[in-house]
Amino acid sequence: MTMQAVAVGVMARLKAETAEHHARAEGKALQQKLVRGLLTREEYAAWLGQMLLVHRALEAAVERSRPRAEVLKVITDEQTHSRRLMEDLAFYGVDAHGVRANRATARLIARIDAIAAENPVAVLGLHYVLEGSMNGNTYIAMGVRKGLGLSPGQGDRYLDPYGPQQRAKWAEFRSGVDSCAWTVTDADAAVEGAKAMFEGVGEVCEELGG
Repeated sequence: MTMQAVAVGVMARLKAETAEHHARAEGKALQQKLVRGLLTREEYAAWLGQMLLVHRALEAAVERSRPRAEVLKVITDEQTHSRRLMEDLAFYGVDAHGVRANRATARLIARIDAIAAENPVAVLGLHYVLEGSMNGNTYIAMGVRKGLGLSPGQGDRYLDPYGPQQRAKWAEFRSGVDSCAWTVTDADAAVEGAKAMFEGVGEVCEELGG
């Protein structure tokens, strides 16, 4: 049976249908402290460590899923953020290899693995959340730099990976996603994946104390 083509852009659906999940994640106390530059170096490094584990799990899921999901071709090597997280952790004197998942992070990693196994197209939705967060992270970086007395490029590589090219990089990603051949079923899966990532990241922040 031929599936019905998606009538509206997938990126528009992702934004609209995950708006409440996005707002809840951003509303966590830890996220608010990040924006205001109120985290200590230790608190910030702890958050970076958990995000490293999440990104590693997602990047592994992307690689496993590529052969089964054509839409994942839009995810580039430049969007591999774990290496930037490792650089930031090294700046704060944290051995990335010694970072252990808290309970919420472990649950999210398990969810990422399950989603990838069940429907590899949904991995695009997972990635959408973390890649899209770089838009807001540009502003968070300013708060973190002020709060921790950092200069650009010092301990903030994860938050500001593209510098002045952020808008252009996001526009390129948006265009790439919407240019793919989507079915309604696949778009539904991507939306559900994005919701799962927003929820999981929110829970990670809560366990870290916010």
